[in-house]
Amino acid sequence: PAGDGEPATAAAAVAPPSPTTDDAGPDGKGGAAGGLLGGASLIFRHEYLRLVLAASVLYEVALTCMHYEMNLIGLDRFGVGISVVGDGRHGAGGGGDGGGGVTYIQFMGWYGQTVNVLSLLLSYYAFPRLVRSRGLRYTIRIFPTVLLGVTVAAFVVLPGNLPFLFVSLSVCKALTYSVHDPSEEVLYMPTSASAKFRSKFWIDAVGTRVAKAAGAAVNEYAGSAGGVVKYGSVPSVVA
Repeated sequence: PAGDGEPATAAAAVAPPSPTTDDAGPDGKGGAAGGLLGGASLIFRHEYLRLVLAASVLYEVALTCMHYEMNLIGLDRFGVGISVVGDGRHGAGGGGDGGGGVTYIQFMGWYGQTVNVLSLLLSYYAFPRLVRSRGLRYTIRIFPTVLLGVTVAAFVVLPGNLPFLFVSLSVCKALTYSVHDPSEEVLYMPTSASAKFRSKFWIDAVGTRVAKAAGAAVNEYAGSAGGVVKYGSVPSVVA
């Protein structure tokens, strides 16, 4: 593993030889496979970019399913109204048992705050130290390992457990923003300009949306929190 903190050295230690400047033609547009579709062609031609694609998008299926499950359970428990300070009542659209005056809007606000605070702390303290001390090969495996454990627990061990979903999704989202996404960016360093710009577009813009759409399709088919647990477990764990 690369322990000297140099991003280029760390990236080179992660995978086999990747698409380099040899992929670019004299005009710098990727040779015969230039243009927008040239980026997709590079992904199909190079195993390194296919691995980057998998690491960058597949986890979105599991996160989309679990986030939808948390939304449904939270909405059912808290309702959507705005609490009236002091008496715990809800405005229009309130539902569930009131959650002691807590509404779904407040619940999701706490979720967003937790994710952002954790992301800030992990970005500042964890990511630089992990890359320097353990290398990129180890660092980029942290989030997928945590997500696999969380997915199995959320769908098999503790299905429908709202506190667990809140904490685990907060950690997973924070790891995505602070550790996993920066590690993905380092993976592009040893690649060609065509890979950095054209292939990255297909991975980040197209691949991520397709993965989220796949998760949304599972949620649409499931239709309920129980359905998500029933039908979303297999695709989430596999992805």
